[in-house]
Amino acid sequence: MIKLAIDLGSSMTKIYRADTSNGIVLVEPSCVAVTGEEREIRAIGKQAKKLIGKTSGATSIVYPVHEGKIVDSRLAVAMLKEFLSRIGLGKLVFKRSLTVFSVPCGLPESALEDYRDLAKECGLKQVQFVPAPFLSAIGSDAVLSEVNPVCCLDIGGGVTNMAVLSTDGVIVGFSMNLGGRNMDVNVQNLLAYKGLRVGMLTAERIKNEIGSLSKNARGTALAEGRSVYEARPHSVSVEAGEVSPCIRIYIDKILEYTAQALQQLPAEVAATVNQNGVYLSGGVMKLSGVADYIAGKLKMTVHACEEPQFSCILGGGNLVRDKKLLERLALKV
Repeated sequence: MIKLAIDLGSSMTKIYRADTSNGIVLVEPSCVAVTGEEREIRAIGKQAKKLIGKTSGATSIVYPVHEGKIVDSRLAVAMLKEFLSRIGLGKLVFKRSLTVFSVPCGLPESALEDYRDLAKECGLKQVQFVPAPFLSAIGSDAVLSEVNPVCCLDIGGGVTNMAVLSTDGVIVGFSMNLGGRNMDVNVQNLLAYKGLRVGMLTAERIKNEIGSLSKNARGTALAEGRSVYEARPHSVSVEAGEVSPCIRIYIDKILEYTAQALQQLPAEVAATVNQNGVYLSGGVMKLSGVADYIAGKLKMTVHACEEPQFSCILGGGNLVRDKKLLERLALKV
C-alpha cells in the first residue's frame, strides 16, 4: 500500500512517502503561473516561483491555497497532480493508498470539504485529515499521551497554528493568517522607504539572509531593484537591525494570541505545559533569534528542532505509519 503525507501549505507543498525509505520526496512552492484570459497553466512549483516579478502583464502567479484554504480548486488540483507526477505517482497507482493531509487548526467544515474534493480529484482513495499542530508536535519529537498535554506553535509562510493538545484532542488552539509572507511585505515597505522598489523574491531573500530577533543582530545585505524616485535600476544596503522590526511586529501579534490561549487552560494542564515547554516549528523558526525571543516573551522553555520547516511533514510521515494513533488524531468527517 502506498502511504503518503501531504502538507499543502500556503507557500510551500511538501510530500512524504512512508511506504518506502525515501522520506520527504518533494518540497516545492505552492504556486502556479497562468497566462491569458483562459488562465492557461504555464508553470508549476519552482518554475512558477522563478517567474514572480519577471513576467509580462499576460502572465500572473497564483497561490491556489491562501491562508490555509483552497481558493482556486482547478489550479490546486492541477498543482497537486503535477507534484504527484514528479515523484513518480500517477493516478492509476492510487487504488491502494493511504494519505494523511495536514490542515489548519479549526478549519471550517466547508473548507475541509474542499480538501476532500481535491483529494478525490487527484485520485487519492483513503484520506485522513489531521490538524497541523498534531503533526508538528509529532515531528518535533514531543511525547503525546492522554495525560501529557503538549503546546505546539507552528509559524509558516501564510498560516500560524497554535494548540495545546493530547491524544484526546485539542484543548485550546487557533489558526491565524499571519506568517513569513507578511514579514516579506514589511521588508518590501522598508526598502521602499529607503528609495528602492523590490519584488517579493528579493524581500524574502533579504529576510532569510539577515532577518533576526537577536539583541545583537549583525549583518548587511545588498538589495537591488528599481529606484522609487527615478525610472532606473538601483540598489541599497540594508542592516539586520532595520529588518528586525519587520519580523518582530508579527511575532508579537502571534504571541499575543498565544498568551490569550494559554490563559484559557485548566490549572493542571497549564502546570504540565509549563513543565514541558513549547515546541516550535515552521520555517520562520529558522530566523536567527526567533526561538529565544519567543522564550523570553512567554517566559517558558522552548524546543526547536534543527529543521523546523519540516516538522509538520515529518510528523505526517510518522503518523501515516501508526494506524492506531492516526485513528485517534484524524478528524471525524
